[in-house]
Amino acid sequence: MARSPILRRSDVSLYNQVEGLIKNWITDGTLLAGSRIPSVRAMSKKLSVSISTVNQAYALLEAQGHIEAKPQSGYFVKRLTMVNTPAFKSKAMPTPRFVKDSSRNLDIVHSCSNEKLVPLGGAVIHTSLLPTMSLQKSLLKVMRQEPVKAMRYAPLGGIYELRKEISKRTFDAGYVVDPEQVIITNGCTEALNLALKSCTSPGDIVAVESPTFHGILRLIEDQGLKLLELPATSDKGIDLEAFAEKASKFKIKAALVTPNFLNPIGSLMSDENKEKFVQLCYKHNITIVEDDIYGELYFTPTRPLTLKSFDKQDKNYLCSSFSKTLSAGYRIGWVIPPESEKEKVLLFKSTNTSSTNAALQMAIADHLANHSYERHLRKLRQTIEKNFTLITATIQKHFPEDIKITHPRGGCLIWIEFAPSTNTLDLFEKALKKNISVVPGCAFSSTGKYMNCLRINAGVAWSSEIEKALIEIGNLAKTC
Repeated sequence: MARSPILRRSDVSLYNQVEGLIKNWITDGTLLAGSRIPSVRAMSKKLSVSISTVNQAYALLEAQGHIEAKPQSGYFVKRLTMVNTPAFKSKAMPTPRFVKDSSRNLDIVHSCSNEKLVPLGGAVIHTSLLPTMSLQKSLLKVMRQEPVKAMRYAPLGGIYELRKEISKRTFDAGYVVDPEQVIITNGCTEALNLALKSCTSPGDIVAVESPTFHGILRLIEDQGLKLLELPATSDKGIDLEAFAEKASKFKIKAALVTPNFLNPIGSLMSDENKEKFVQLCYKHNITIVEDDIYGELYFTPTRPLTLKSFDKQDKNYLCSSFSKTLSAGYRIGWVIPPESEKEKVLLFKSTNTSSTNAALQMAIADHLANHSYERHLRKLRQTIEKNFTLITATIQKHFPEDIKITHPRGGCLIWIEFAPSTNTLDLFEKALKKNISVVPGCAFSSTGKYMNCLRINAGVAWSSEIEKALIEIGNLAKTC
């Protein structure tokens, strides 16, 4: 039997020791907000203390607001009071415009890859949360069994075994696709690049949610397209009324959107709004380029559907990758284009990168087929959700009181809105001097908006270092 952590010979009373133990479990994420804690009788037996001692400890915890009793159900960890939900609503750009000098954000982006910094900036899942060893086994296996195939150029569309595994997974996302329709790419960025190239021409208007991923701004600038930033809210995603109004006013050629856990605000569109959005795009002859890179990182009971699942006319593109769930460094993504556009996408692929690493494609295909990818995803989602709870609690305790903070139902990002007078670019620079990476809001708009906003990465390995870095950011924010 495990030794009880309660000390009989101590200056601290038994019930205070039980109280402290439960507090520690809540703080370190062992007990999540909303979860049931052991019953009084079970805790009494587990810690070898009396029932009255546990009752005293639970009464104290309840009075302090850490736990709550529910009739006929027991005690539960009290959920944090959510601050100003929905936390964020952006404003529309009045007219389309060419993107200029998006490279100004490169210093910010580069800081996110600096391994010497506390990683609260980049939207990257910490390697300790990923199946590194099983992926390595798969890579060694394919190199041993099929060395010639692994060393050759992969077929233009990708290794068939991987395309088949991706095809199997589309069912949970709400649609079915033939493996031959899946085109493997060098990450999601190339997938988005190929999709945009095949459905637009220089000078065309592309609508995006605002704020949006800074890499999308660079893609649109690089292809000579006009950008139209549309308002979005952190609870519902893109504003459909604003989209319909702009679609009637301007000739929008494509909409590049992330309906499931938008980077950076984490919004999730409802199925009803997804279907309405697809129908609006049909009405105005707008092609959808969907970025579903965070679709597997959901905390909802089931995987959220894609816009592609509502695309009954096969007019739209879906892009994603394994960068957030298996390995960012493998750079394995994919695009599923309309059947009519497949050859055009392959043509652009042939002149863009020609091929995607064969050995890494084979390794991921083997991993998906022979390892428990679903079990890994469940564990990863639980860890990130726990991080959300821990990070949110730390932010609410140590950041300025007038902040607004998002509470996403998936993804790995938290968006914080400070008072209008706060300059998060200044905060970014001060944090760098403290060896902490964060991303200021101005990186997510072509016009440098959201200067009082900040993106925090929750895909971290929680530690005292992470907690101290968050406290430091909160202190710095009070000076910016």
